[in-house]
Amino acid sequence: MMSRQVGPRTGALVAAAMLLALVAGCAPSAPAVGARTAPDAAELLAVERTTHAFEAETGDARIPWVQLWTSAQFPAAMQHCVGDQSIGQLSVQIGLPELSMSYSIVGSGSWPDEAESARIVARCAAATPLDDRVLRLDPGAWDALYSYELTTLRPCLLARGYPIERMPSRSDFERRLRAQHPWSPYDTVTVPTRFAWYELSDACPAVPPDIASDIAAVSASG
Repeated sequence: MMSRQVGPRTGALVAAAMLLALVAGCAPSAPAVGARTAPDAAELLAVERTTHAFEAETGDARIPWVQLWTSAQFPAAMQHCVGDQSIGQLSVQIGLPELSMSYSIVGSGSWPDEAESARIVARCAAATPLDDRVLRLDPGAWDALYSYELTTLRPCLLARGYPIERMPSRSDFERRLRAQHPWSPYDTVTVPTRFAWYELSDACPAVPPDIASDIAAVSASG
């Protein structure tokens, strides 16, 4: 089994091939009348941060992501994408929260070679943006985040038919944040299309607006 560590790549590895293989499976259906039809700032930042971490192109709203993934969801979502794109010939190992990754060529044939493996990883990074905002949250706001998820976010998702796990205790919730492996009501949520994501995330924001503004301000100053 060959193993490669993801490192710097030249522009040749992130050319137009990034978008080809994923478009068919991620094409969104028509939005409802009056619904949002473009990414918001948090979504664009998530795409940019994830693709930049894996040396992929950034800033293109047409990149075929469907939803933002939580820290708990992200490794499996990335592995699923890489497995599909490589027909089972690649495996990835994800490190969070710093977004480190290595990949292994598990097949015995000549495809994919190292260059194609890097392109597959880049395409999947573009299609699997990570919402890591709570990992940048000041510990002083953890209590407010817990209360929001308990009293507002979880009931909002349940009311829309999503099977959401029970909240951890407040102490366990903070322990997971401290360990950089946060729990979220969105950990068990998947949506079929980008427009379904827009509708759901607008109705049930993963992070309340006041906390989201604080995170954005800290990120901008950093």
